[in-house]
Amino acid sequence: MKRWMGLLVCLFLAAVVMVPPSPAAEAPAMVVGRIYYIEGDLLRYVPAEKDWVAVVRDAPFGTEDTLFSGSRGMAELIVPNGTWIRIGNSTQIQFIALDTDLAEMDVASGVARFYNKSSDTVIKVTSPFGYVLAYPSTVFDFYVGDNSVEVVPVRGKVSFVHSATEAKYDVAAGSPSILADQQQVSSGEGTVDSGWDRWNTVRENFWAAKARVRGRSVEYLPPSLQDEAYALEENGSWERVPYEGAERWFWRPRVVVGWSPFTVGRWTDWYGDQTWIPAEPFGYVTHHYGNWVYVRNYWYWAPPVVSVRAGLPLLDVGFFWYPGRVSWIHTGTYVGWVPLAPRETYYSYRHWGGPHAVVVNNVNITQININVRNYAYANHAVVVNQNNFYRVNNYRNVRVTNINRTTIINNYRAAPVVNNTVINNYATNRQRYNYTNVKVNEKPHNTVINRIQQNETIIQKGRKEKASVVQERVKSIPEGKVNREVRIETPKGTNYIVPANEVNRPKSEMKLQQKEIKVRAVQQPVQLEKPPVKPSRPEQPSARPERVVPAKPSQQEKPIARPERVVPAKPSQQEKPVARPEQPSARPIQPGVTPARPSQPTQPSAKQPGVTPAKPGEQEKPGQQENPR
Repeated sequence: MKRWMGLLVCLFLAAVVMVPPSPAAEAPAMVVGRIYYIEGDLLRYVPAEKDWVAVVRDAPFGTEDTLFSGSRGMAELIVPNGTWIRIGNSTQIQFIALDTDLAEMDVASGVARFYNKSSDTVIKVTSPFGYVLAYPSTVFDFYVGDNSVEVVPVRGKVSFVHSATEAKYDVAAGSPSILADQQQVSSGEGTVDSGWDRWNTVRENFWAAKARVRGRSVEYLPPSLQDEAYALEENGSWERVPYEGAERWFWRPRVVVGWSPFTVGRWTDWYGDQTWIPAEPFGYVTHHYGNWVYVRNYWYWAPPVVSVRAGLPLLDVGFFWYPGRVSWIHTGTYVGWVPLAPRETYYSYRHWGGPHAVVVNNVNITQININVRNYAYANHAVVVNQNNFYRVNNYRNVRVTNINRTTIINNYRAAPVVNNTVINNYATNRQRYNYTNVKVNEKPHNTVINRIQQNETIIQKGRKEKASVVQERVKSIPEGKVNREVRIETPKGTNYIVPANEVNRPKSEMKLQQKEIKVRAVQQPVQLEKPPVKPSRPEQPSARPERVVPAKPSQQEKPIARPERVVPAKPSQQEKPVARPEQPSARPIQPGVTPARPSQPTQPSAKQPGVTPAKPGEQEKPGQQENPR
C-alpha cells in the first residue's frame, strides 16, 4: 500500500512539473493611472486610428498612452505608485513605463508639475533636451519648449541629465533653476509661473480639505487607496454583512432603488479590453478595485486587501486593478454584462493581475466554453441594444427590463471578451474608442506624432528597469558645470492645436502661434493678491459624462494669496490622495473655454421578443435615494 501511495504521489508531482507555467500568472500586475481632474479639453491619441479622442475624468491611462491638453486645458493625473502629475495648456505627455517603483514619461512640449509622494518610487521625465530624475518626496516644474527646457525644483533636489553634454546637473529648491538648449546648460531665475503656481495651490487646498474627511473607510482600505476614503464616506456607509459563513465589512452606496454596478457610466475599448468609465463620485475605486457582491437584496462593495488582517473581517479580495470585472452575454441585436462574483473568472486581452484571470488570445479563445447558468449574478445582468453600447453615458434609461435568469439561460450565449461575435461590426466601429459623445473640433497638428512614434519604438523594446538601477546609473554620470555666462532663451512653445480639418495641412502653410511657456512678468514688490473675480457664467470641465446621484458638495477652498513672480512655495504636507471630487475645485476654467455638454442617451431600437426596453426615466436625484439601514 505504501509503495502504491508513493507511486501515486510521484505521478502527481511529475504531472505538476510537466504543466507549463501560465504566462499570465508570471507577469506582474499592471500599474494603471487615473485622470482625476480636467479643466478645458484633454485628448488621448489612439494609435490604431492615428487619431485623437476627448477623454474625461476617471478615464485610465498607462504605458503607451499619450495625452495632449487643449490650448486652455489643464489636468491632474494620478498613478497609484505615488506619482502625481499636473499639466498646463498645450502640453503633450506620453507614458513610457509605469511600474510599482518607477514612473517614466516624456514631455514633448508644455508645462507639467511632478510630485513624487512615494518613499521608494523614482520619477524619470524625458524631453528633447534631456531628462529629469526626481527622488522620493520631491516636487518640480518642467517647462519644455521648442528651443529650450527649464527645470525648477519646488521641493527637494532633482537631477537633470543633458542629452548633448551627457553630464548631470543637480538642482535644489530655492536655488537658480536649470536652463538648457540643445548645446549647453545655464541657469534660470528659479521662479515659477505665477498663474500656474496659483492653480496648483488651489488643487493642493482641495486635497488638504479632503484629507480631513477620513472616517471608517480609512481602516478598511489598503494604504494606497486610503485617500479615496472621502468618496466612500460621502456616498455610502459600511455595514457588517453575513457572507460565506462569516460576518464581514462591506460598503453600501447610497443610490436609487434598483441600482446595480456597471450601469451609471459607459464602456470604452482600451487596448482591446472593455473598460468602465464611471459617472458616479464613488465609481472609480469601486469599479476598478475590489469586488461587488449581492447580499440581502442589496449590492455591496468588498474592498481589496493587500493581506488578510487579523481581527478585521474583510473578504480576501486581492489588490489589483481591473478594466471592469464582468462577463459578457449576447443574443441577436442585444448585448449584456454580468457582474462577476469574487472567485469567478475574468477574461481579458491583457494581464491586469489577480488569481482569477485568464488572458485571451487568438489561439485559446476558441477553446473557452462558458456556461451562463454558472454565474452567480446571471439574473442581475445589464442588457442593452447593441446600438446603445457605445452611444450613451448612462445605461439606466436604455437598459432592457423584465429580463430574468431563465430568459438569459435559455436565450443568451456567453463570451469571454467583446468581439465581432458579440457586437456586429465591432472591429470597424470607431465609436468604441470614445469616452464621451462630445465632438472634438480641435486636435494637435500631425507634426506632434513624430515624437510619439519615436517613443513607441522605445516602449516596444519592452525594457524593464528597476528604480534602484536607474538611480545608480545617474549617480555614475559625471557632474556638469553650469555656465552662467551663457545666455539661453527661455522656453517658447508652439500651439499645435488646430481645427480638426487642418491636422494634415502642411506646417509650412500654417501660422502656428509661438509664445513663452512661463509668463515673464516685471518683478514686483511682494503684495497679497486679490481673489480672482468670479466669472459671470460658471464654467464646468468639458467632455464629462452626466453626473448622477451627486454627493453633497463640500466647501470649496479658496486659493492662497500669492505674489506675482515668486519662488515656488512648498506644497501642502497632506498630499497622497488618489480620488475624485464630485464638484470641480474652486478655480474655474480659464476664460474662453466653453465646456462641451454630453449628448443625450439614445433610445433602444427594436424590441427583442420576450423583453421590454426600459422607459426613459428622470435622472437620479438625491431625493430618490434609499437610506441605508
